[in-house]
Amino acid sequence: MFFAKTLDFAAGVKARLYTSHKGVLYMEEFYEASFGIQDRGCGLTLSPAGSLRRLACIQTRGRELKKVTVSVTHPEDLYGLPWEVGREKGFFKEAGVEIEQIIPSEGGGTTLQNVVSGRLPFGEVATGAIVAGFTEGAPIRVIGGGIQSVADVSWVALKDSPLNDLKDGGASRWGFTNPGSVTEAMSFLTPEGAGLDPQSVKRTSTGGTGAGIALLEAGDVDIAFASPRVALENAAKLKVVGSSADYVKSYQQTLIVSSRDYAQKNPETARGVLAGYAEAVEWINDNPKEAAEFWANKAGLGVEDAGKILDAALAADHWGVAYNPEALEAAAKGLKYTKGMEQVDWKALLTDEYLPEGKKGTIP
Repeated sequence: MFFAKTLDFAAGVKARLYTSHKGVLYMEEFYEASFGIQDRGCGLTLSPAGSLRRLACIQTRGRELKKVTVSVTHPEDLYGLPWEVGREKGFFKEAGVEIEQIIPSEGGGTTLQNVVSGRLPFGEVATGAIVAGFTEGAPIRVIGGGIQSVADVSWVALKDSPLNDLKDGGASRWGFTNPGSVTEAMSFLTPEGAGLDPQSVKRTSTGGTGAGIALLEAGDVDIAFASPRVALENAAKLKVVGSSADYVKSYQQTLIVSSRDYAQKNPETARGVLAGYAEAVEWINDNPKEAAEFWANKAGLGVEDAGKILDAALAADHWGVAYNPEALEAAAKGLKYTKGMEQVDWKALLTDEYLPEGKKGTIP
């Protein structure tokens, strides 16, 4: 049996506390306050400005933490930052789960297979791989958002190239990584957003970032994808001619998934994973300087470079556990270009039942 009690902290700050005979399960309906209240045991946390963060949380006192492993594509990059922050700052533990290990994956298909096979309970997976797997009958369910911008999709040219801006890239040869990838979708949506005819672009699948740079140097492509990190590391020979985020304001790159059986049988674990992720994203947004230092240390980057990349990501609202309908529809448009999909049934694929109150977003 569950019992609900509304707590009044001060001046309209309230939280609804749900309890059972086993103790506190979670809180919801937190309201903004401009003064200091903190109760880590129940997951109440404050931003540096003093506002009470809104999250659903799971009490862990007297309970054994549920240990889980997640699979994340390229966790050393921005994809993995909320997961690493959540582990380091204890946000997942506050929500009742312990992320024992973050398993790297080289692509969305591999990550998805890890989840579908039951080897791992959760994964953050490329949206295109999820939609393709679901269409083929894979027993998966999307339980939350993830990366919802393309701030990490930069386009580069050689230093001596006459191209200085993506708006000059019509009829040019663009190198994306792999068929069906976000970079292929961006090779359509970016020129379109820049006012160019996307059909005028000549596209080449390079097979990877390093290979794309090699093709640039060989003169086989004019523009190639490079992450902001790679662009900075190769600044002596490359110049950034634009970011996809300048022309595509939101795009659902990844989503958090679980096998249907696991989430249904372990709903509190799913809620804990999403609550911890949401808290980590809020911390990154509230503490950009500290987050840059943390990421620089984890990724082997200079703090200044990490700060530049992170600032661009934050300006683009890069992470979000709530469903972003604009980002999802942009992803559907990208899949139409790359996979010929006329529409995506998001309501069949996505569920918001495990998301924190106030962070469910909208399923289109």
